[in-house]
Amino acid sequence: MMYQVMPRPPVSPPHYFDSAEALVHMQGEGRSLAEMASLMGLTIPQVTARLQLATMEAGLRTLLRREGAPEPIALTLLQLSDPVSRRRLALRIIRERLCIRDAALLVASARRRFPKGEPLRQQVITVMRDVRPYRNAIRDIAEQMKTAGVRATFTERKSGGMLEMTVSYPARRRRMERYHSM
Repeated sequence: MMYQVMPRPPVSPPHYFDSAEALVHMQGEGRSLAEMASLMGLTIPQVTARLQLATMEAGLRTLLRREGAPEPIALTLLQLSDPVSRRRLALRIIRERLCIRDAALLVASARRRFPKGEPLRQQVITVMRDVRPYRNAIRDIAEQMKTAGVRATFTERKSGGMLEMTVSYPARRRRMERYHSM
């Protein structure tokens, strides 16, 4: 009698957040990185990265797991120190379905804008209702041009409740215009 060997169904590897939690448990037992790596079938750098993933806030982990975000995107988000910025960028990455490279570029851009871990927030613009500083600045620019030897003229004209300011100076002809006029 012959027995037929049935193939085993493929076992999917655990989610990277699940293995991160298991690694934290092993670390609590006092195991070394090399020991954890051999038990989990990972390299030491992978173990280190997953231990970092375990520090991510639970809400963001749930979001990334639900949306099926790959591990490199989760690791890229850890480069941001502010949890609010991290969540905001994660939502944008998910909404726009960015690839890993584009997500890394987006996070790098955010890090350049806020290098000290400052959160992403709305910019406040001061409204200045007094126009005198602007008017004086335009006059000063015209004076600087005259001092530098540019034949600049400055005129002010009031018309219909509006003040019109004009700085005029002779334009230099481009080389191509000179050749065509010869």
